[in-house]
Amino acid sequence: MAVKKYAKLLKTRNFGLCIGLFFAVLLTVIGSGSGFFRNLEPGILDSYFSLKEFYSRRSIQKGVWFNPEDDKVSSDIVIVGVDLKTLQRFGSWPFPRSVHADLVNSFSRISDQSERERALLLDFFFIDDSRNREDDEALESSIRESDRVFLESILEQFPSDIDIDQEMKHRQSYLDAKTPSLTKIGQGWKDMASFQGLQTNLAGLNSASRGYGAANMDFQDTVVRRQPLVFKYSELVGEIAYEELVPGFLADESVFERLSWFDSEGLEHQIEQPLTEASIARLRKAMERKAPPLVYDADGDGVPETETRVIEIYRDSFYPSIALSLALHSWNAKADDCSVLPGKEIRIARTGQSDAVIPVDYQCAMWINFAGRPSSSSSEGYRTFPVRSYAGYVRGSSPEVEQQPETRGVKDKILLVGAFEKGMADDEKQTPYGMMFGIEIHANALNTLLTERFIDRPDGIAFALAVFLSVMLVAFLAARMKSLLSLPLSLLYASLFYLFCSYLFDEAGILLNYSVPAAGMFFTYVTIILYRATTEERDKRKLRNMFGKYVSPDVVAQMLDNPPELGGVDRDLTVFFSDIRGFTSLSETLTPQELVKHLNEYLSAMTDIILETGGTLDKYVGDEIMCFWGAPLEVKDHASRACKCALLQKKKLEDLNNAWPQEKRLAIGIGINTGVMTVGNMGSEGRMNYTLMGDNVNLGARLEGTNKMYGTMIIVSEYTYALVRDEYIFRELDIIRVKGKNKPVVIYELVDWLS
Repeated sequence: MAVKKYAKLLKTRNFGLCIGLFFAVLLTVIGSGSGFFRNLEPGILDSYFSLKEFYSRRSIQKGVWFNPEDDKVSSDIVIVGVDLKTLQRFGSWPFPRSVHADLVNSFSRISDQSERERALLLDFFFIDDSRNREDDEALESSIRESDRVFLESILEQFPSDIDIDQEMKHRQSYLDAKTPSLTKIGQGWKDMASFQGLQTNLAGLNSASRGYGAANMDFQDTVVRRQPLVFKYSELVGEIAYEELVPGFLADESVFERLSWFDSEGLEHQIEQPLTEASIARLRKAMERKAPPLVYDADGDGVPETETRVIEIYRDSFYPSIALSLALHSWNAKADDCSVLPGKEIRIARTGQSDAVIPVDYQCAMWINFAGRPSSSSSEGYRTFPVRSYAGYVRGSSPEVEQQPETRGVKDKILLVGAFEKGMADDEKQTPYGMMFGIEIHANALNTLLTERFIDRPDGIAFALAVFLSVMLVAFLAARMKSLLSLPLSLLYASLFYLFCSYLFDEAGILLNYSVPAAGMFFTYVTIILYRATTEERDKRKLRNMFGKYVSPDVVAQMLDNPPELGGVDRDLTVFFSDIRGFTSLSETLTPQELVKHLNEYLSAMTDIILETGGTLDKYVGDEIMCFWGAPLEVKDHASRACKCALLQKKKLEDLNNAWPQEKRLAIGIGINTGVMTVGNMGSEGRMNYTLMGDNVNLGARLEGTNKMYGTMIIVSEYTYALVRDEYIFRELDIIRVKGKNKPVVIYELVDWLS
C-alpha cells in the first residue's frame, strides 16, 4: 500500500506540485531575510518606477506635464529654481546674499498675510561670513521678518577640527531652540548610524529662521532611493578607563547616553546595558584582545608612563530631516508629537486628523515615492512639480511698480528654493529616474509625506501568499502541460505578475520584491522540466520494453506521445484466438529442430499480420496465438481489424502451405469475440504481463475450439457480427451454449470481404 502511494506521488503531476510547494516555502523563508534578495530589491524598485508613467493619469497641458488634480502630487509644493534665466539676470553664482534677502522680502511684502506662503526653504548653505557684512545683515533681517524660512544642516560621519566643531555646535544651539531634537525614540536607537560632526549656517541666520532640518540624503547607496527622516547625532561627552567600569554604570538610558569602544581597526563596538560583573569581565577580555592601549603622560614630565584602554561616553540627539520638519510644520505638529520606532514606523499625532504612520527601516529611512521624472526648468518642458524661476520673485535694484515680483499663487504653498541648472548645483544625485537636483529630491520626499503615499513591504503572510500563488501556478502549468505550451504560458504569467506588482506599487505603495517569486517560478519550472525529462524517458523505455514485442512500431510511437493508463481497466475490445489443428501429429513427423524452425516461420508470418492491423500480441501458448484490438490504444474499429487480420492470415497460410511440402502443411482454427473485458498489467509487483481477463475472453477461446465441430476455420460471435456485418460475408452456423456460459450465443463463420 505504501509503495503504491509513493509511486502515485512520484507521478509528474503530483510531484510537480510538491516541487512548487517546496520552492514556495524555501524562498519565502530565504527571501524574508536573505541579504541577496534584499540587494536585488533596489533594482526591482527602479523597474517599478520606470512603469509609473505608464499607469499615470496625468495629461499634458500647454506643454507642461503637471496636473494639480493628480492626488499623487501634492498641490502644496512649488519649486523656485535658480535657473538659466536667473543666472543671466544676476550673473555668476553664488549670488550676493542681498539677492536672497530680496527674494525672501518679496513674499513678506504681500499685503494680505492670508495669501502668503506656508513655508519657505532655502536650500543653500551660508557657512561663512560674506565679504559684505551688510548683505549678511540684510539676509538675516529678511529671514527674521518672514518668520517662515527654514534652513538646513548637514550631518557628517566624523567630527571636524575641534574649533570648527565647537563653532558648529554653537550655531546648532540656535536651531535646537527652534526645532528641538526628537525625544520619543523607541527600542533600536542604539543601532542607528551615528553622526559625530555637522555643518550649519551662520548663528544669526539660524537664530532668525523658523525651523530647520538635516539635508542629508541616503548615505548607504550611490542611488538616492531612501530619505532618512531621523538622524542620530552622537556627541562625545567624556571618557573612562575600562578598569573603572562598575555594574550599573549609565543604567538610566532615558537621556540617550551610551558607551562605546574602538578596536585596532577603528571599528566601533557599543556596550550593552545594563553592565554586570560578568559582562564587564567579558568586555575587558575583548578589549585586551582587540582594543589598542592609550599611552599618555600622567605626571607631565614628558615621559609617557601610563598605559590604559578607554571607553567613550556619548550623548545622542535625534534631529529631523528637512522633509520631516516641513511636514510637521504643514501639519501643525511638533517634535513631541513624533514617536519613532526604528525598523518599524514613525507615528505623528495630528490635531483634528488621524495619525500619520510612516514606515521606516532601522536607520529611520523612508523609501521616497518619486512622483515622476526630473522636472525641466523650461516652461515648455516636462514637470512633475510646478517649477518657477527664482528671477521672477526678485525685484532687484529697480523700484518701479512694473518691476515688482509676481507673488500671486503662493497661498499656503511650501516654496522650495534651490539650484535648478546643470553645472551649478553640487547636490545633483542619481535617482531611479536619473540625475535629479537636490531641491527636487527634497520635493519628492516631502511629497511622499504630504500625500501619505508611503512605500512599504507586505507583511509576512501577504508576502508568503504572493510567493505561493505565483510559484504554484507555474508548477501547475509545468506539470500538467507540454513544454511547448507551458513555457510561453509561464513566461506570460511571470510578465503579467510583474505588471501586477508594479501596478500594486504605483497604486498602493506596496513594494513586493519580485525577485523572490521570480526565482521561485524559475527554479520550479526548470526542476519540473528536468524531472519530466528524466521520468518521461524512463517511462518511454518502460513502454518500449513492455509493448515493443507485442504491438507495431507505429503503435509504440503513438503510445509514447499518449501513454496509456497502466493497471486494470474495463474496456470494449475484440479478442482473437488461433490454434494449429493436428499439431501433435505434426510434431511426431519432425525432429525437434525442424519443428521449432517450422513453427517459428508460421508464428512470424501470423504475428506480422497482427501487428500490421494494429493488434496487440498477448502471448504464445505453444502453437496457440492470443491477441486483441482496442488496447492499449483505443480504436473504434477493433472488431473490423480482427476480422481483417483473420482473413489475411487465412490467405497467408494458403500461400505458405503451397510453398511447404505436404507433410508440413498446416490447418488452423480462429475464434473472435467482442465485448467488455478487463485489460492491464496482471501479475505481481515484480513480474507482470499486459493481458486480458473476463468472461468475454473465455468466450473467444471457446469459439476457436468450436471450429473442429463445424469444420470451419474462422468463427465469430454474434457480438462481433453485429459490428461488422456490413463489411464482411458471414454464414450463420448455430446457436450454442459454450462451457461456462448459461446464455446461448449465435455463432457465424467469417467467409470473406463483402467486396
